[in-house]
Amino acid sequence: MSDRSSRAGSWIAALTIAVSLAPAANVAAAEPVKLRLDPKTTLKVVARRMDITLRPEIPLPEIRFASATPLGRFQDAVQAQWGARPERIANAFVSNTNEIYLIDDASYYARVGRTIDDSLAHELAHYLQARYGRAHLVDWEEVEAVAIQNWFRSEHVQAKLVDAGR
Repeated sequence: MSDRSSRAGSWIAALTIAVSLAPAANVAAAEPVKLRLDPKTTLKVVARRMDITLRPEIPLPEIRFASATPLGRFQDAVQAQWGARPERIANAFVSNTNEIYLIDDASYYARVGRTIDDSLAHELAHYLQARYGRAHLVDWEEVEAVAIQNWFRSEHVQAKLVDAGR
């Protein structure tokens, strides 16, 4: 198996797991969950944690929410990058289109014990890996992104909930 095939296989496996946990494609929730934190602030915090200096000439990713994104758009983007066509929208950074896709169904986050904000931090870690020369689509990158997500949830999301009295 070629190095590229092996790397693509790792990403496809991660995406498959994410899709299996995701709610049904584009099924409208009562009210989509919203980001509590500003995405640009989240990016700055994640970049600082990864010891990356943001550069203004590098375009920011576009954030697309599952409730407002046609499934076909997500499938086309993912297929072009990984050769897979998922049945549902999952949290993912698609480097080829510089887009972050986020599930915005509250029941998904309740089920997996995460938040949309820490999921954004995870995908922003992948954006930073890809755009700032640290990405080779290998397993350690997913490990780093998960570590960033867990740290972000603990230090920024849960702390914000405590401060808000929740």
